[in-house]
Amino acid sequence: MSESDFIREVDEEMRNEQLKKMWDKFGPYVIGFALLIVLGTAASKGYDYWRTTQSAKSGDAFIEAIALSDSGNSEQAIAALETLKTSGFGGYPLLAEMRIAAEKSAMGDVDDAIALYSSVANNADYDVVIQDLARIRANVLMLDQGKADDVILQLSGQMDGGAFRHTARELVLLAYLENKAFAEALPIADRVVADAETPTQLRQRAEVYASYIRSKIVVDSKESAQ
Repeated sequence: MSESDFIREVDEEMRNEQLKKMWDKFGPYVIGFALLIVLGTAASKGYDYWRTTQSAKSGDAFIEAIALSDSGNSEQAIAALETLKTSGFGGYPLLAEMRIAAEKSAMGDVDDAIALYSSVANNADYDVVIQDLARIRANVLMLDQGKADDVILQLSGQMDGGAFRHTARELVLLAYLENKAFAEALPIADRVVADAETPTQLRQRAEVYASYIRSKIVVDSKESAQ
């Protein structure tokens, strides 16, 4: 064996010995880390499967509750929805709560329905769009009950923006008409007509409202002058 071969062999043995020492020292950590990756991946897939399963169960329960309602079994539907509200998965508890409010409204329990919608509207844990929708639904019922002042108070701030601003404007407009506050109602009607983003049917209704309000203002002015 030449001197260079001997040196290379010794160097190789030293490297192997050093690697063995390094493995003896750090090998268990490497194995443990690898196991964590494998277990973490398995746990993630298991959790995803669990979420999918729970969501499917809640979805089936919601569909069954709607079927009960459609067949005229409102009380049973509400009972099923109450269960889903407390033990459902994902967004189904919220859907259940909103549906319970709708069921109670249809059954004539309007005060309970308003309370449920208002609870959602005032719950900061929900998305703003969900809160606004619940507030709109509550105020539709409130307007039917003659609570025009409450509608004006709750929805005036919602007329300037948000997904339901057009509906909010119409409800506030109708509330002012309910109070015969024509001077306050007219600017809202004109605003609805002028807004290029106003839905066509709502604009047509607003034009009718505006014409009616102007005629009432003229009549009231003549009566006041006499």
